[in-house]
Amino acid sequence: MTKKTVFLILIFVFALYLFAGYPQKSINLIVPWPVGGITDRVARALAPIFEKYIGVPVVVMNIPGASGAIGTEQLYAKPSDGYNILFSAETLGMFRVLGSSKLGFEDFDPISMVIEDEKVIVVPKNSKYMTMDDLIKDIKNKPGKIRMSYSGPGASGHIQGLLLKKSGLDVSMTPFGGGSPAMLATISGQVEFTVGNVANVLEYIKSGDLKALAIFSKEKIAAMPEVPPITQTVPELLPYLPLTFPNCILIKKGTPAEVKATIQKAFASAFTDTKWIEFTDLSYYNRMDHLKNQDVTEYWQRWTSIVAWLLYDAGAAQNSPDQYGIKRFEK
Repeated sequence: MTKKTVFLILIFVFALYLFAGYPQKSINLIVPWPVGGITDRVARALAPIFEKYIGVPVVVMNIPGASGAIGTEQLYAKPSDGYNILFSAETLGMFRVLGSSKLGFEDFDPISMVIEDEKVIVVPKNSKYMTMDDLIKDIKNKPGKIRMSYSGPGASGHIQGLLLKKSGLDVSMTPFGGGSPAMLATISGQVEFTVGNVANVLEYIKSGDLKALAIFSKEKIAAMPEVPPITQTVPELLPYLPLTFPNCILIKKGTPAEVKATIQKAFASAFTDTKWIEFTDLSYYNRMDHLKNQDVTEYWQRWTSIVAWLLYDAGAAQNSPDQYGIKRFEK
């Protein structure tokens, strides 16, 4: 037996010892976003339920910065041992074209999608626009004059605005540095409209501060059954929808298969737990945990092929998607 063979056997034995009882200690659920946002809220709701099934403490760690890039890179620098799990969002598909990180979805193994939160176009309570058709007519009559607020480059509102532009609607897009400031700018009348998450705008709609004109989707949703889908008035958007901004669970590539299987089994149980079902129902989130493994990869490939090129064509991305083998979405 050669020294090389002995060495490989020792590594194999050590690996078996190391992962035989996974998990043996607490697990970090890394949220690369600040406390209080939707991603953080969902992660904190899911963590104790996941903990119940994985059998060790699960600690939610917020590592914000650079639209999720800082926390994602910190996790990627750690061992592939299953003790650091990434609770990610869509921005991982934009890091490379935006120049914020060299990482992409292909650098991780997918566990599961989690939830999506539909987007809705809203206007101030005193707005003259009563329907989406009213708003569209004004945009067409005043190209570049009707203002839309959004949080920042690459954020969900920004992408919806770029899709409107791609559909021939020349809106004036104004960043406000965050979802809440963008929403408040609409409520106060600084801008004519914005695109917000259903869960975030519902209370403003119920209080009368905002009016909903259209769901940014192909279909109506249960949370707002009276609000029409945007494709009724902008059919040009049909090929691009659905285009939501979900959460997903990822682990670093190289994690042993048996560890990944243990993580998946625990999350699968958590997703059927009554507490999780109640939380998502009350929050009007669409559950997406039926998408696992390769289905997650394919979901994000389509998403990235649309969004990366939207950003690049609009001059909002410094690097061409071609550099990273990201194919342009074909309708």
